[in-house]
Amino acid sequence: MKQALIVLVFFILIGFAAAKDVTVVFNFPSENHPDIVEEVSLPNDANAFNAFMAVASSNSLDLNLAYYGETMGWFVNGIDGLNNNWPDAYWHFWVNGAEAQVGISSFVPLNNNTIELGYESMPLNLNETAFGRAIDWLVSNQKQSGEIGNHAVWGNSFALMALSLVEDKNISKQKAIEYLLSNQYPNAGFGYPGFGADAGHSAVATMALLSNGKSMDNFDKNGVTTIDYIITNQQNDGGFSSWGSSDIDSTSWAMLAFAQSGTDMPVKNNNAPVDFILNTQNIDGGFGYNNGDSSKEDYTAESLLALKAAGKEKNSQVSNAIGFLNSKKNPENCLSNSYTTALAIIAFNAWGEPYSAFQDCLRTQQLTDGGFSRDNANGSNSVDTAMAAIALKGKTLPLSISSVDTNGQIPVNSIIKFSVKIKNTGKIKASNVSIALEGLPPDWIDTESSTTYFSSILPGETKTAVIFARAKTQGNFSVYAEVSAQETMQSAISNSLAFETVSAVLEASISME
Repeated sequence: MKQALIVLVFFILIGFAAAKDVTVVFNFPSENHPDIVEEVSLPNDANAFNAFMAVASSNSLDLNLAYYGETMGWFVNGIDGLNNNWPDAYWHFWVNGAEAQVGISSFVPLNNNTIELGYESMPLNLNETAFGRAIDWLVSNQKQSGEIGNHAVWGNSFALMALSLVEDKNISKQKAIEYLLSNQYPNAGFGYPGFGADAGHSAVATMALLSNGKSMDNFDKNGVTTIDYIITNQQNDGGFSSWGSSDIDSTSWAMLAFAQSGTDMPVKNNNAPVDFILNTQNIDGGFGYNNGDSSKEDYTAESLLALKAAGKEKNSQVSNAIGFLNSKKNPENCLSNSYTTALAIIAFNAWGEPYSAFQDCLRTQQLTDGGFSRDNANGSNSVDTAMAAIALKGKTLPLSISSVDTNGQIPVNSIIKFSVKIKNTGKIKASNVSIALEGLPPDWIDTESSTTYFSSILPGETKTAVIFARAKTQGNFSVYAEVSAQETMQSAISNSLAFETVSAVLEASISME
C-alpha cells in the first residue's frame, strides 16, 4: 500500500510541475523480453525512482522492490520475474552510460539525462536502439508497390541507404529497389514520378542502388548510365541543376554520387563542381540553395559532405562552414529539426568533428512510432527517418558500393563493404573485442566509418562488424578477419574472401580528314 501511495503522489506532481525530460531505460538480457526506452517529463526535484516507476507503470512492468528507510531508500530486487542472483548477476543502475555511485532514490537526474536499469550487461547503446526503431519504421511503412513512406523516389533512395546498414530486411530492400527502378526514365535518369528526370533524384537513386550492391551497368539504359545522365546536367559554372541553373542541393548530391561510383568529378568550361560550391559560400560560412541565398543548415551540411567527397582538405572555408553549423545549435545541441541535425552529424563525422552531442539530442527528436520528422505535426516520413538512422549508426556519406561475399572483380577506386559476423558461443562474456582485416593494405581501411571494436559480446550474442575499404590499386587479394578479445587464448579467424581489383581498359584513336 505504501508503494502505491508513492506512485499516486508522483503522478499528481507530474500534472503540476513538469520541468525536465529524462530518458528511462530497462535493459533486459534476453530477446524474449524487449528492452524499453521511454522519455518521461518530471518535476525538477523528482529522483530516478520516480522516473523508473512512471515507465514501469506505463509498460505494466512488475517491479520487485524493497524499502530500506529514508537513508537507503528503494532497492530493486527484480523486474518482471528476473530477480537478482548475488553475486553472479543482478540489476545495475547506470546514469548516462556510467554506473551510478548512489541508489535510485538518491539520484536526481537533470534535463536530458539517461538513467538505466540493466541486468548484468553493459549499458544499452541508445544510438543503436534508436537506429533499430528507425529501421523498423521504414520497413513497416513500406507499401505493396515497394514505396517506403510518401516521398517516392527521393524518400525510397534514402530509405535504401539506411537499409543497406543492416544485414537482414532483404525482402524490403528488394521491393524498394524494384520500385526505384520502375521510376527510372529512358534517359537513365530518375525523378519524381511524372515530372521527368533531374540531377538530384538521379544522384540519390544512384547512391541508394550502389549502397545495396548494384553496379552502374546493372541499371543503365542502352549503355547510358545514370552517372552519364547526371553529367549532362552540369552547367558552365561547374555546378549541377535540377531546374535550370546550378544549385547547392543538386550539386552536392551529384558530387556524392560521383564519389560513390568512383567517377572523377567532371569539369565544364574549366570549372569543377567544387569550384561552384566554394564560390557560393556566404560570409557567415554557410551556404544557401542558390548562389546569393541566405545560409541554411541543410545546404551547409550538404556542402561539407560534397567538399569531403571531392577530396578537399580542411581549410578555412571548411572550418567556417563547420563553425556556421555549430553556431546554430540550441542549448540541447540540436539544430532546427531532426533532418538538419542528422545531416550535421553525418557531415561532422565526415570531417572528423565531434558529433556525439548532436546524436544525444537527435534521439530526443524520435517520435513514438520510431520515425523522425522535421514537422512533427505531419508525422514521421521516410527521408527524415532514413537520414536519422544513418546519423545514429555513426555513418557518413557516401556509403559502400558493394558487399564482398563471393569471389569476383572489384573496380579500382570502389568502396568495398565487408561484414564480419561474430558470435560468442562460449559461457563467459568477451570484452574488448577487436576486429582486423588481414590481406589488405592498411591505408585502404576507412577507420572513421568502420566498426573494428566492440566493448563486449555476451554468451550467445551475435554482433556484426562492418568495415569499409577503398580499392586504391589493382591486383589479387585474399582477405580474412581476425577477431581477438581479452578472455580468449587465441584469435578467431574467419573464412577468407578472394577477389581481384581491376581497372578499365580504354582505347583511343585520332584521325584527320
